[in-house]
Amino acid sequence: MSQLSFYRILSATALIVSITSAQTVDEAIKLFNAFQFDKAKNLFVKLAQDENNPRIAEIYYYLGRLNVNLDSSFYYYKIIIDRYPQSRYVDVAYLEIGKIFILKEDFSNALITFNELIKNYPNSDLKEEILFWLGFAYIETGNKESGYKTFNELINTYPNSIWASRAKNLLPSNQPKKEFYTVQVGSFRNKNNAETIVSELKAKGFDAKIIEAVVMDKIHYRVWVGEFETMEQAKTLALKLDSLGIKGNVVKGY
Repeated sequence: MSQLSFYRILSATALIVSITSAQTVDEAIKLFNAFQFDKAKNLFVKLAQDENNPRIAEIYYYLGRLNVNLDSSFYYYKIIIDRYPQSRYVDVAYLEIGKIFILKEDFSNALITFNELIKNYPNSDLKEEILFWLGFAYIETGNKESGYKTFNELINTYPNSIWASRAKNLLPSNQPKKEFYTVQVGSFRNKNNAETIVSELKAKGFDAKIIEAVVMDKIHYRVWVGEFETMEQAKTLALKLDSLGIKGNVVKGY
């Protein structure tokens, strides 16, 4: 066999492996979007064993989303930040870590995270949501002046954003919405899919609704179930839903 033929075979083999890997990642994402979370997680765990996978940062991102345990989610998002700083998932990893700190009511570290995110990725497509949580973290750490200033920046720069709308509700001139804990059982790009899940949940007697969220400059329709004063109450609902085959994560709502 000539050397040229050998390299052609080697290149073709690498191309086949790359295509197969991409198809497998897409398969795992389809399982995730179809609420087959256990199957999706198992597949992503297997995929994560290959550090040379060209979509490894994306794999870690989904592993972060699939883990109910906040510390486990934090671990996967931190890997993206530390190992793949050029990845298109690094800013969303920062954002999710900041939100984990907020969920834990560790507002000081949330503030550090969001400021670092703004500094390192000033042109992030997630800027609207980042500004909202940055303003919220300022307020919760006692720096209301900086918090309201950040909210006003958000409102003036992105007047039509859903995050601007939420910021308006937290400004002093408005009656703030009551904080609560809820269970998120899905996030969809297609609103019809979210509406279907809400209808099914309501038919089972659950208080479900759709919340719009912007992720990487795209609208996602999240399905939230229940409103509770404490995290423990929300966790109780999450366990009840899990017993019915419905996977959900406890999140903080506003």
